[in-house]
Amino acid sequence: MANDRGLVDWEHQLARNAMMEDLDLDKVKAYLAQRSPNDRQASRFKDLQRVLIGMECAVKTSNGEVVPTNAGMLFFGYAPQERIIQSDVACVLFRETVGASRYADRRIITGTLQELIDGAELFLSRYIAVGAKVEGFKRIDILEYSLEALREAVINAVVHRDYSKRGESVRVFCYPDRVEIHSPGLLLPGITVEQMERGEVQSKLRNPTLANLLKDIPGYMERLGSGIRFMLNETKRLGLPPPQFREMGEFVVTFRKAPALMSPQRQPQYTETLWEDEGDAWPEIVSQDQSAQRERRLTKAVEHVQQHGFITNSIYRQLTGVSDRTAHRDLETLIERGRLKGTGQRAARRYVLA
Repeated sequence: MANDRGLVDWEHQLARNAMMEDLDLDKVKAYLAQRSPNDRQASRFKDLQRVLIGMECAVKTSNGEVVPTNAGMLFFGYAPQERIIQSDVACVLFRETVGASRYADRRIITGTLQELIDGAELFLSRYIAVGAKVEGFKRIDILEYSLEALREAVINAVVHRDYSKRGESVRVFCYPDRVEIHSPGLLLPGITVEQMERGEVQSKLRNPTLANLLKDIPGYMERLGSGIRFMLNETKRLGLPPPQFREMGEFVVTFRKAPALMSPQRQPQYTETLWEDEGDAWPEIVSQDQSAQRERRLTKAVEHVQQHGFITNSIYRQLTGVSDRTAHRDLETLIERGRLKGTGQRAARRYVLA
């Protein structure tokens, strides 16, 4: 496996303010017992600190103290997110295809690397249905998605994301017509979206320590180096649309629902009270038509971010023709709904997917 050593230093840095007491040694022992089931081999692992150092999950500092690395915390920590706040996974369900309205369900998955993957899979399995069609006298089940392909994409996102980007989590978005998995960071040098679409990716690891640890646990990294090809082959085998890969300030994998299960999209009905304040001193209740217009504007904003990676007040005004004040309020509304997050102040403020 090739990797750029300059890109993997984060794994081996000391976890923020972490001590060896922050590692669950029972998890370490279970991992070692699984990796070396022979009792005689397992006896070599009595000095757990030395073993953790050998696995690059801990280091000895200049004063002789042994402390966990980021990789050690992510794999064996009691509460990894207390030390690595950006390491959770946000799973969100939307009832309409753009996701401009408030989410219908949201779960923040925390825990070790394995727990993140299993928690995201549980969320997906809760909302993925099996449809059916009748041919003659036979009922034929139709899967909305391949859960195995989705799980593989989640594993790739959790293992290969850029953990040095503070405040940026892996996000799993479930829409009525698709599932999107957003992974912080861009593709490594030498890997392109076009190669992925052809299934010709040369394996590179941003976080080799995490990948090597996870591959020793059955059910997680058996396809090390061939996960993209598996996703392509599995969706083809099931007659599903192939996954789409995009780079837009981060890496995004999109899975489309089985075409046979797609139904005409109905516009959602909104009951919340919204108002316009184009300079009025006091807000006034708007008509249903004004509320619908605003929802259409918000939908345009989210669509633009999904296509281009970000939006600004100026871009939003060009798209919708509203005033600066209305644009600011609309975009901040999308932050309140959990759809976007903003960086910078006023004129320099950018909005990206939350």
